[in-house]
Amino acid sequence: MNVNSLISKIETKRGSRVITYVTSDRQPPLAAKIALDTIPIFYAHLKKIGKVKKIDLFLYSAGGDIILPWRLVNLIREYCKNFSVLIPYKAHSAATMIALGADSIVMGPLGELSPIDPSIGTPFNPPHQDIPNEPKIEIGVEDVFGYINLAKEKLGITDQTNIVNILDKLVEKIHPLAIGGVYRTHSLIRLLAAKLLQLHMVEKSETLRIQQIVNDLVEKLHYHGYLISRNEAKKLGLKIEIPSHEIENMIWELYLFYVGEMGLGKPFLPTEYLSEGKDSHEFQAFISEIGSVSLQSKFLKKLVISHLPSPQPGAPPQIGIRENIIGWKDFEMGKE
Repeated sequence: MNVNSLISKIETKRGSRVITYVTSDRQPPLAAKIALDTIPIFYAHLKKIGKVKKIDLFLYSAGGDIILPWRLVNLIREYCKNFSVLIPYKAHSAATMIALGADSIVMGPLGELSPIDPSIGTPFNPPHQDIPNEPKIEIGVEDVFGYINLAKEKLGITDQTNIVNILDKLVEKIHPLAIGGVYRTHSLIRLLAAKLLQLHMVEKSETLRIQQIVNDLVEKLHYHGYLISRNEAKKLGLKIEIPSHEIENMIWELYLFYVGEMGLGKPFLPTEYLSEGKDSHEFQAFISEIGSVSLQSKFLKKLVISHLPSPQPGAPPQIGIRENIIGWKDFEMGKE
């Protein structure tokens, strides 16, 4: 069954219009993140759909840009009265933030959210000491606060002079402007999470609940890789909807389509592309997709995987990967 038929089945059963957003969770060069360049793509899909009563966003992603959720949720809400997110499996970090802005979060048994404490990259981040050509080390926002809280809460250090010494040690490793960036990002993530929840939690009695949800997702789960099941998400106060068995199967079938098409969760092994006696292999891969019934938009890359000359006799063979970004391309009604 093709993707249009799978989307149509969900739309008919839920009385909604469906848009899918899937980003690859494979290793580079086949990795993708939630990104702001998708906003015009979503706009094209929404214009085709028009203003309707209900939109469902089918979502699979390991995260990405923390600014995108606020922009995307507001754009989708321009076109519907009721907005839901369908989560078959992974909706981590920035994808969790998108879900915060939905009137309901429809999660299957394997559906999972995550904390929304981000890592930041700035020009002032520390470099890799042993790998100079690698990108700079990202700084976990809550890791910085965890270091300070360890000293104050667990070691009982409260004297101001000692606190200053602790901060001096931190500044020896991390540029002060990078630490400033950590604080700003921490404040921003809390603001955006609260604003997303306020889009649908409008009663005065829900104000305290909003702050509790933000506290839990930003700080109190302690580990960015912590995975939140639908039962735990409901206990945190999120508006979780448990789908019927029939709808659950439809959502899972759509997820399996993308697994087959994009290789979601599959390790990237360059040697698999080079059969015996073949020196190179060139192909196109798409690493992100936004889809609806009449239109699929895919982010494409051209990759060339090839054997490289051995640096010296007897050395193990090496493989080179060359990539060229093509960008977003529309596929309408099965036509390019």
